Amino acid sequence: MKAKVVCPACGADDLDVRAYDSLMALRSDLALFTLTCPHCAARISALLTIPPELREEVVFAAIELGAGMGAHEGTS
Repeated sequence: MKAKVVCPACGADDLDVRAYDSLMALRSDLALFTLTCPHCAARISALLTIPPELREEVVFAAIELGAGMGAHEGTS
């Protein structure tokens, strides 16, 4: 995916959206992603418009990321 992401903390404009830390599909055409700026370590959250040819792939990735969430809740 090509997307220009600018860090609001340090202004770096070479961030690669493909290096996201997490991704959550909100709709088939929209996802919320978070990443860490490699220059200043700021956490960045942004909305990503998903191109039609990648929608199934991105939604699948979001399902895979969310599949293990909460697996350890309630254990001690």
